[in-house]
Amino acid sequence: MFIQSNSRKDKYGVELNKFLIDGIYCSKYDNVENKVENWKLYTPPCPHLRPVHYPDSIINPACEDSSLQFINFNDDNNTGIPYSVHLDNISNRLKKWDEWEKENKEGTVYYSNLKVSELVKDEYYPFDYGYKGEDTSNIEDVEYYNNVIKSRMDEVPDPRRRRLFSFILFNSEYELLDLYLAEYYEIVDYFFIYEANTTFNGDPKPLYFTRALLETDRYDKFKDKLIPYPVKIIIDEDNGRGKAFPREHLARRTVISEGLKAVHARHGDIFFHGDLDELAKPHVLARMKKCGGWEHLQAGIGGGPKSFKDESVETYFINKNMKVSNRKNGEYRMDYERHKAIAMESQYLAYSFNMIEKSDIRTNFHPNIAIFDARRSLGQVSERKNWKGKRREYSDPLLDPNFDPYQGYMYTDNTNDLHKGKGFLGEFLRFETSSNTLKLKEQDKPVIWESAWHLSSFLPSIEHIYNKVTSYSHFNEFKIRIESVLKKDIIRRIKSYKYLYGSEVKYKDTIIIVPESYKQGYPYNFDFKYWDEMSKKNSTSKEIQDYLQMLHHEIPNQVWKNPICYSYMLDRDFGLVKDLWWQVIPKKLWKTIRFETLDSKTLNKLMPNIFSDLFKKEMLEEMAKENYDSDKEFKENKKDNYDYKNN
Repeated sequence: MFIQSNSRKDKYGVELNKFLIDGIYCSKYDNVENKVENWKLYTPPCPHLRPVHYPDSIINPACEDSSLQFINFNDDNNTGIPYSVHLDNISNRLKKWDEWEKENKEGTVYYSNLKVSELVKDEYYPFDYGYKGEDTSNIEDVEYYNNVIKSRMDEVPDPRRRRLFSFILFNSEYELLDLYLAEYYEIVDYFFIYEANTTFNGDPKPLYFTRALLETDRYDKFKDKLIPYPVKIIIDEDNGRGKAFPREHLARRTVISEGLKAVHARHGDIFFHGDLDELAKPHVLARMKKCGGWEHLQAGIGGGPKSFKDESVETYFINKNMKVSNRKNGEYRMDYERHKAIAMESQYLAYSFNMIEKSDIRTNFHPNIAIFDARRSLGQVSERKNWKGKRREYSDPLLDPNFDPYQGYMYTDNTNDLHKGKGFLGEFLRFETSSNTLKLKEQDKPVIWESAWHLSSFLPSIEHIYNKVTSYSHFNEFKIRIESVLKKDIIRRIKSYKYLYGSEVKYKDTIIIVPESYKQGYPYNFDFKYWDEMSKKNSTSKEIQDYLQMLHHEIPNQVWKNPICYSYMLDRDFGLVKDLWWQVIPKKLWKTIRFETLDSKTLNKLMPNIFSDLFKKEMLEEMAKENYDSDKEFKENKKDNYDYKNN
């Protein structure tokens, strides 16, 4: 069937339906003219699905008192205490840079030659945001961001108002996408979502997300930040490991290059990339977005683009006399950063939060986060290089409609995975930390400590897990077994903490720590003095160890705030031998049911037994209040959007 939609711009002028206007073909649900709700594996969203609302302490942290934790690979005493970087508000950082630059006009700091341990001390590490303008905090958001997306790429916006973008790959996991969007909506500015009309194995598939966005109200409370990127996969190459991996590599490359274009990224904006089941912790993202003081660990000394209005400013995309060379894979040999990205240390969990791959060591270091650099995008050399060019022989390239201001994040040949072109290989953003702990220690990579979760095979029901198992083309032995027998075997494997394939016992038991109070949530403390004192004393007090344990075993806000909807993530018996909420509640009530009105017997049946009585009491009280407030706010927002479109 053919999927197409009209233009849909947000209030800042960003075209959200850019990749839907021309349309794309895809398979039908179950190969018939079904609506998404009639798809055999459709699961309803959590009733009254809406963004998680965070306290101001998370959304707007007191940056000058806050900190960000990085893995201490040299922790020979096994204290478990990470390095802590003292954060600061960006206004202070801009002043400190001006002061440093006056004293070091031609100087630089060679951050790439320094170890992580030398870059996390409580001192000022020079970093140039490239911004010379005034504080823009008095300008309203609509006016400010309208101006930003219309601005030239060689103009640097106010870093105090930098944006955060998420670039992800989606297959068909509605439940994880619901969780992802709800968890990040208040922190992330745009979600750019890659979705192909075939699997990486080459099997045709529906555009699940795109159709849900266009045909249902499932994502209505998020859609002003959603940019679907439906794709027809054209690559048909076997790299020795099959055809799926080249397709995946190209997907990661283009979700970044096209995503940066679609969101109108500008110098200093931040983006992160991972799989849908790789969730960064919101309090980490919020501190990185709002606070300064960590950027040098990824971007080195920084710097901004120069204006092409100055005729001495060149781009190596046009001026071949600059003789910028390329590596074997086609990437330009330019020194823009210390590392392409910073990795996030994540727990590799399987089936539910009760099972972990290894409890004593982390094995996954995604998603990856990076700062957008307009110098790379425009093909400019770093400001602090000694190269001097002649007066250029071409006009301002940004006045040429054929000059792509995002060229530096593009690759010239995306028809294969052989690296025959030139430019930026977005998949290497991820590959940079696709290694084990020992390798990262050896390479001295900066990794944000306890900053993410990897939710492997967090699927709601035995039907979904069965579908995953039988859809793997390289596991044909599963396709010839009787369905009922295979389902029993899957349940047995999960209960035995085994991998779905093979016989090896792979996973370990782990605990879940939930907030004592629904109203208060987790008692976070990222105050730098607290962490600095902890590090200096190598504190092993029960209070400190309990706090570290909480950070090791916390779960996403959307999950603990909605334990009935995500019961299977907290107790893996749900969806296997216990009923999920939508298997108990009649389908006609899925959208309107209010859990706080259920009788105690039904509530106890649907809710995992890991919460205190106080938590349950507060949860029901807050649900009643939140449902009322949310309905009221949604109606007001719909009216505001209607007024905006008609004025």
